Amino acid sequence: MDVFVTGGTGGIGSAVVRHLIEDGCQVIGLARSGSSSEKLRALGASAYPGDLRQPETWVDRAATCDAVIHTGATFSDDMGKVDRIAMLDLKKAARHRKQPLKIIYTGGIWLFPQTSDSGDLLSEKTPFAPLPAFRFMTETIKTLSAGTDVSLSVIHPALVCGPDFGPIAEMTAALKSGGKFETRANGQTLWPLVEVTDLARLYGLVLKQNRFRMSVIGSGISEISVDHLAAHISARHGKPLDIIPQQAPDGQNPDLDWAAGYALSQSVNNTHARRILGWTPEHATIEDLVVTLSK
Repeated sequence: MDVFVTGGTGGIGSAVVRHLIEDGCQVIGLARSGSSSEKLRALGASAYPGDLRQPETWVDRAATCDAVIHTGATFSDDMGKVDRIAMLDLKKAARHRKQPLKIIYTGGIWLFPQTSDSGDLLSEKTPFAPLPAFRFMTETIKTLSAGTDVSLSVIHPALVCGPDFGPIAEMTAALKSGGKFETRANGQTLWPLVEVTDLARLYGLVLKQNRFRMSVIGSGISEISVDHLAAHISARHGKPLDIIPQQAPDGQNPDLDWAAGYALSQSVNNTHARRILGWTPEHATIEDLVVTLSK
């Protein structure tokens, strides 16, 4: 299978590219620079020059592939506009295909609301209630879902944990540099988590589905309180880690406040992907995650 990947040098994207290549796919990664091209080739992928901001430079090539996996984002003030235009142009480029173009779009757990005190768990059927900074994703998902040119699946990762990014790596770094972790959460805030290679395997499983219109939440850990997570990391290193809650900066534009999601307390029903796809995360306990990633 030929797969075009955006964001293929990022934390999620590079894990996805690595997994797809190991699984026998031919991967073409969008490369904005020479260094990005080198990173993609080091992973075993081909590099195609282009920029998310200039979809005309790459969407025609992407539309010739069997599938496109979109993990790219600019994280700039105009991130939403860039994303919507790129996906709309990709959809237009797919109009003349004999078969609909398979697209896996990366949403996120912060498109869903905070879990209520009633004990209800978030699931794929929970209506969206996105943070302002990520509202554009729900609009893009709606656009891609309409019509027959595209066969869309959406993966909503929980808080993604890798060796050098995500909550566990950040907490470990804070512990080593002074023992204070500043976050928009408090100690009782519940975070759902997923290890990045487990998440990459979920992308691979979704890619193989013949029934390609689906939505799945990728969460290996349904929930863990911030205090509990900090305690595990402290025990791992034999040092205390204090949680320091932060407020939003004065004058922060909600449309640009990407960190607000850390304040959401969310518990996830993570059985759907396991049931319909046979996804079995290798890091399904907090002990597994901390031993693997807190170094």
